[in-house]
Amino acid sequence: MPSAPWILAIDFGTSNSAAAHSGATSGGVETLSLTHTSHLMPSAVFLHTPERIIVGDAAVDAAQHNPAGYVASPKRLIGGHSMTMATVNGHTVPTATLISAVLGTIIGRAIAAHAGQPPSQVVLTHPEAWSPPQIEVLTDAATRAGVPAADISTISEPRAAAAHYSRSHAMQPGAKIVVFDFGGGTLDIAVLTVTGDSAFEVVAARGNNGLGGKNLDALIQRWVFDRLAERDPELVAWLRRGAPIDALQALQDSIRRAKELLSEAPSATITVPAPAGGRTTLQITRNEFDELITPAVGEALQLTRATLLDAGITHPDQITALYLTGGSSRIPRIQQELGQVGPVATLDDPKTVVAQGAVTTALADTAAVTERRGVPAASDLMPSWHDQPAHTPGRGQPSATDDGSTGTTGRRWPRLLAIAVAAVAVIGIGSAAVALTRGGDDATDTNSAASPTSTAAAAEATGKDGGPIITDQDELMAALPGTMQTELVDCRKTGFTSNEAVEVMCDYAPESSLAELVDPIGDFLSFHVDGNEANSRIVNIRNGIYTQGKGVLVESADRTAAAEINADEVDVSIDYADSVSGLIMSIGGLKSVEDARTYLTRSGLIR
Repeated sequence: MPSAPWILAIDFGTSNSAAAHSGATSGGVETLSLTHTSHLMPSAVFLHTPERIIVGDAAVDAAQHNPAGYVASPKRLIGGHSMTMATVNGHTVPTATLISAVLGTIIGRAIAAHAGQPPSQVVLTHPEAWSPPQIEVLTDAATRAGVPAADISTISEPRAAAAHYSRSHAMQPGAKIVVFDFGGGTLDIAVLTVTGDSAFEVVAARGNNGLGGKNLDALIQRWVFDRLAERDPELVAWLRRGAPIDALQALQDSIRRAKELLSEAPSATITVPAPAGGRTTLQITRNEFDELITPAVGEALQLTRATLLDAGITHPDQITALYLTGGSSRIPRIQQELGQVGPVATLDDPKTVVAQGAVTTALADTAAVTERRGVPAASDLMPSWHDQPAHTPGRGQPSATDDGSTGTTGRRWPRLLAIAVAAVAVIGIGSAAVALTRGGDDATDTNSAASPTSTAAAAEATGKDGGPIITDQDELMAALPGTMQTELVDCRKTGFTSNEAVEVMCDYAPESSLAELVDPIGDFLSFHVDGNEANSRIVNIRNGIYTQGKGVLVESADRTAAAEINADEVDVSIDYADSVSGLIMSIGGLKSVEDARTYLTRSGLIR
């Protein structure tokens, strides 16, 4: 007799991927073992040919022999301007093909844990700041891995984490919680309000796709080179220009292990490979590490405080709990700084809570459907092909070979008709916890915070605080300076502010005069119009609230518009507000402070 329908969630990460499922025996939420020793698997891929891609540790090992075929973090490709295609080892392939190899391997392991039965639903997580086209790359990867489009749903990483935490912590309606999701390559912050029975709505969210644990690793590597330059400059030159890939990989692995150890110990040792099989060691203390990461921590705190201000939070007492997820959130310095923002709480392994929360949400959604429609008969739950062999070619799931390779095309499984049996195990989870978007639709989040009614799309609407806002995307675009209107492309609505103003994100046209001032990797541009918020933001910008007084203030001649340039070792960004138009803008990825100044004048933001 086939087992009950089950749900799989995959948290495709920058450095590592994790997964969770509704257990084959319990029906409850369980993490999935992805290797013999860990619930995590490297997200790395190695492309021999478009038809043969290996993943995980096998990919890392293959990179030592042919670096051209290796992609350490395929998730980062989704953030670039050419996010749909990638050239690896002389082959130009869809980015989704690389990602599907990772997803297919995880799916194969999950199916093996369920006696060959495919999942009825696959939930994919993504950064809150991702646009619909970026999410589409992820869902396309899942379909290439053999998942029917109708069985794919998506949820943002902080929302999934919030669902996991809310399952274990009863909170009163109206309570506000904050999710700080600091992973290997991205930082996401979301503020959520509890609406009752463990259900909640997102009232504010921000993200930085260019800030994560990889940035901290880079800061440590710079420290290593600086220390070595004092006593062995030839070794530094070798590491920068002549070292083979396996030596560089060994150094990066040692740096990562030292970073993780410093979360528990006062010091750690970094082993640096040398020519002819030699090595040297350096010791780094936690105090040195804390000093190194100060710029990155400052940027994370700035983004957190800006998100809290978006949600109307100005005091720690307004926050019930600040939950941490993502491996980088384990760093003591980060937890210490966040403790000044709100009451920090951690739960379980921060690297797997996102995947677990995604399953929790899907089960809650299924339970709600079951309650409305009634429980179907057991015969209706099973696919008509349940008596077929689990691995019949063309009948079931993608397979993973011993070397980690996986096929990515041509295989599909029939959709299970319901998931009621698995949902029975979910007790006390509100059906309105989080809405998921289904693959094959427009791939946008249907539970946007405080989304307006259909009658609210007027150019000069009034927000909850009585101030003028814009709730129509076309009207918002018209509020931009003329220069920016002609130099931006692919503008898309990303949601609504807590005051119901529409928020839009855009890319730069390739020939844009503004594009030359930003780094394509990690750049972002989002904006909305809110008259009252703009006035308060100008005051905060002048007082250096967002950068703790470390930013560079730029104002228009009549002082009606103000911008603060925040420059550190990680990024150069701009916070901007105009009290006349009500325009509020966040700009990231600038190459330097001078480029940021030029951007402000060239765009017409500062007159």
